Amino acid sequence: MLHRVHPAAHTPEAGSAILSPTELLVQIWGIVRRHMLLIGAAVAVSLALAVIYLLLAPPQFTATATMVMDARRSTTMMNPSVSANVAETPLDNPTVESQLEILRSENIALAVVRQLKLDEDPDFTRPTGLGAMKRSLRSLVSSGEPPTPEQRLRAAVAEVDNNLYVRRIGVTFVFEISFTSTSPQLAAEVANAVADAYVTDQLDAKYQSTRRAGVWLQERLAELGAQASEADRAVVDFRATNNIVDAGGGRLLSEQQLTELNTQLSTARGNASEARARLDRVEQMIGSDLADSTLTDALRNEVIIKLRNQYSELTKREADLAKRLGPQHQAVANVRGEIAEAKRSINEELGRIGEGYRSDYEIARARVATIEASLKEAIGQSQLSSQAQVQLRALESSAQSYRALYDSFLQRYRETVQQQSFPLTEARLITSASPPGQKSKPRTSMTLAGALVLGGIAGFGLAFLRDATDKTLRRPSDVERQLGVPCIASVPAVETVRGKEAGGLREVVARPIARFAESIRAIKVAVDFHPTERGPQIVGFVSGLPGEGKTTLAANFAELAAQSGARTVLVDCDLRNPSLTRRLAGSARVRLTDLRDGTAAAHAMLRTRDGRLDFLPAVQLEDGISSNDVLSSRAMAETLAHLKQHYDYVVVDLPPLLPIIDARASADMIDCFVFTVEWGGTLIDNARRSLELSARIQRRTVGVVLNKVDGRQAKRYFEYEYAPGKSAYYG
Repeated sequence: MLHRVHPAAHTPEAGSAILSPTELLVQIWGIVRRHMLLIGAAVAVSLALAVIYLLLAPPQFTATATMVMDARRSTTMMNPSVSANVAETPLDNPTVESQLEILRSENIALAVVRQLKLDEDPDFTRPTGLGAMKRSLRSLVSSGEPPTPEQRLRAAVAEVDNNLYVRRIGVTFVFEISFTSTSPQLAAEVANAVADAYVTDQLDAKYQSTRRAGVWLQERLAELGAQASEADRAVVDFRATNNIVDAGGGRLLSEQQLTELNTQLSTARGNASEARARLDRVEQMIGSDLADSTLTDALRNEVIIKLRNQYSELTKREADLAKRLGPQHQAVANVRGEIAEAKRSINEELGRIGEGYRSDYEIARARVATIEASLKEAIGQSQLSSQAQVQLRALESSAQSYRALYDSFLQRYRETVQQQSFPLTEARLITSASPPGQKSKPRTSMTLAGALVLGGIAGFGLAFLRDATDKTLRRPSDVERQLGVPCIASVPAVETVRGKEAGGLREVVARPIARFAESIRAIKVAVDFHPTERGPQIVGFVSGLPGEGKTTLAANFAELAAQSGARTVLVDCDLRNPSLTRRLAGSARVRLTDLRDGTAAAHAMLRTRDGRLDFLPAVQLEDGISSNDVLSSRAMAETLAHLKQHYDYVVVDLPPLLPIIDARASADMIDCFVFTVEWGGTLIDNARRSLELSARIQRRTVGVVLNKVDGRQAKRYFEYEYAPGKSAYYG
């Protein structure tokens, strides 16, 4: 019984699944193997472009200067207390990154251009490579007027910005300032000029900021002093008005009393729980089995221990007397009475102990109730002071904030006054740039390696795109995933020569050990195991569209069945295009419309030249006669039923499914179907549509055959069947 896939599973969304890493690597390797030439061509083109670039690109040189940001250098020249505080707070990453952006800013570039007069150097702003090409194209379009001084200045700034590279070394506060130019001397001059311009910019910025900050801080200090004094007076007045007394440690008397009552309540509740547990244990013991060894261990009472030992001795004595004198003896009865008396004494003692525990429990409960009442009263009293405390804390917080703010501003004002008279910057140059001796661009090895990687990526992208846009069936797994029907065979393409072995119709006889014959045998095995009960059956060969090779497969299947000794008849039911009849019996004149019973079919039957296979030809219908009416007629059904009684295999070559409905009309007469698709030629949508047109054909389909497989290309898709060197001894 075939496993059918729900139609929704045919969609790419429903059929897609998460691939494991191994499956993903296998798919990637499959794409590379199938499109090796395409990927190789992309890599070759990329390498050729890289070589051309290396030959045409002018050499460029990079000079590097090194700077460091050290906050301790500037603070050592100030007040010692201020420098100590600043030294404890190192520069953070956002500050360092901000300085990097300042080094890359247009202001620094503009200062460098003006210092070195780069806007007056025509060689500096002359572009190279692609830039020169763009400039030539713009000159053809524009009027060719000379640039203005402002335009030359902007061009020089842009050139500095494009060739300047500033980076931070690791997680340190050291910067590398690199500049690339076609002149080694100019590269070193610009790198050093950038460092000098940055230091000058920092000094000027600090002087201006400290001057403005000093004026503002002086005005703000007067306001903060008045606000801090007013806030302190408000705190003192509020404490006096609401009688708020501090118990020490920042706590009020009411809070301390609540804490003590909570502690006493927790202790009392613990004592009550312990007393209740002892009482429950005693009540559980009363009336329990006196043989329980935990009785004395739980209570640890001397009287209970003594009575328990007496009870144990009497029990042993009773057992000994009963064994020697018998259970009904008077001595045994006397001992039993003593045992009952001991048990009663134990229970009475347990009752007295329980009364004591009950008294303790009641006392503990009374203490818990007393403490709870006191706690409730204390909570009620503290609620009034809590509201006042909330307001007090707000006033204290405000006063502390004003005082802290005032102290902070006073400290900042002192620092600002000192910095105004002696401005310093944290940045300093530690290594000056020198003219480089070797070129930095273009790098031959990195350029070729990048071209190789980019070419490989581009080639793989094109290969993947080519695979993704291929909507044909090429692998058995594609057939099973897209159509929901097993692929029973992959038949290689056959070079057919008209007139030689009937144009490939007897290929299985001409080359019995070839891969083609082996594939036909796979189809026969699938057909033989299709029915639940073995017996003669009618096998229909169908395809979605003409030219997919179903006729060749049907003829070779029939030849193979006949060669194996089975009674086989081949029937040409493609009335629109009876290619089997033209190639095997071109002189046939009897039409299928003339067959009314099995006797007429026997007269129309032809035999192959080896006498093993019978063939029932079909002559093209006359105008006005519908082929689907003929194939769905009662006479056709009786003819096929008669053939099934006299043959083991009735092989029927049916018309294609998509263009006409002939095959669907005769679906009830066929026991099983073999659906043929062309390898790399049949579209997935056409194959799926063909099967979905008739539920009866889809239900009775044995499997799908991948036909006309190209051996050279197939080895890129098949892991075994067409892999070179793996099937040398098996056709």
